[in-house]
Amino acid sequence: MAYDQNKDKLLKLFELKKEKSSLLLSIFSYDGGAPKLGITRSFQKNDGSTGYGNAGRVSKEEVDFFKENTDEIIQIMTNYKNSEKIS
Repeated sequence: MAYDQNKDKLLKLFELKKEKSSLLLSIFSYDGGAPKLGITRSFQKNDGSTGYGNAGRVSKEEVDFFKENTDEIIQIMTNYKNSEKIS
């Protein structure tokens, strides 16, 4: 079965903006499944459009951002999973 973007639900996006790029922590649930965390980087291309890629190496500032949001990320993922089991 092929990936269907319509089945991918964004639960929460955390974004650390920089001058020409951002670190994105995205919690998604695909087709009602268990939430998963995606770690990506957005960047400004030479033509002014936005591109996306793997986070790759991260700075201390970015690690601190991840650390600051870890508890909320875990809470969202846990609560979503539990609410899906109940319904």
